[in-house]
Amino acid sequence: MRKFIWGLLVVVFAGGLVYLGLNSSKTLMTSDSGKITEKAFLADVKKSQAGQQEFANMVITTVLEKQYGGNVSKSDVQNAFDTQKAQYGDSFKSVLASNNTTEDQFKTNIKNNLIMTAAVKANYKVSDSQIKQAYKDYHQNTTVSMITAKDEDSANKAIADLKSGDSWATVYKKYTTDQTYAKQDGQIPAFDSTSTSVDSAVQDAAFKLEKTGDYTTSPVKGANGGFYVVQLDKTTNKPSLNSVRNKLTDKIVTTFLNDQNNNSKVQAIIGKILRQQNVDVKDAQLKNALNSYLTAGLSSKSK
Repeated sequence: MRKFIWGLLVVVFAGGLVYLGLNSSKTLMTSDSGKITEKAFLADVKKSQAGQQEFANMVITTVLEKQYGGNVSKSDVQNAFDTQKAQYGDSFKSVLASNNTTEDQFKTNIKNNLIMTAAVKANYKVSDSQIKQAYKDYHQNTTVSMITAKDEDSANKAIADLKSGDSWATVYKKYTTDQTYAKQDGQIPAFDSTSTSVDSAVQDAAFKLEKTGDYTTSPVKGANGGFYVVQLDKTTNKPSLNSVRNKLTDKIVTTFLNDQNNNSKVQAIIGKILRQQNVDVKDAQLKNALNSYLTAGLSSKSK
């Protein structure tokens, strides 16, 4: 999958494939050269690297969902989905298509990433010094309206119209390519610097705006290549450290997950959870699929 604005680790989740549940002799294909049955297909898939990894994905998804799924609500998933969809505008469907996924599958990916964050958060110790630094860098809740422009030229035209005195509502209706928040003239849910669903470029632009009604005077280019015009609607005072400690912890965990240098550490955390849940692979061909997780973090003596 091409990298979405949602930037969490692509370590494990792929959603699960139906083929791992196949065990019949149902015929999948016939030809003058021979046929392929479900049983033969499954046997071949289990031998492949992709099949082994997908099995590992399914095991991890099953275990983490059971243990940490309760920490992720439907509204958490929907809010993240809506915010990202708004940032892609008209290109959202084509992006999904190019990555061979659907909206429901994308929501599942979001949910699984949130569950992964919850699992790591429960098993990764965040230090006081990390919290203090994160608070120093923290920017409080901010509410903005956003025009998702067709291209850079359209974004510039929208800015020119705003400068000439046209209202935000008028310019939004004329130039935005996304209708997710059309009833609010493009106002997206409030976010702070710990947000993982709002493009970092949009965040940076929003946090630089000083007064309500100020807007970006040049197009904001997002991580997905899109162009935006951002208007500041509301900002709040910076809260106390204790009131945002949980958010800061989530941000630190997300940063930890996003750093590829930590892949072995993430595997060790997953492995610990799998061992605690007594995961035992019964199929001989899939016996080693989880080795990199089940042995991660163990000393040679422990092994």
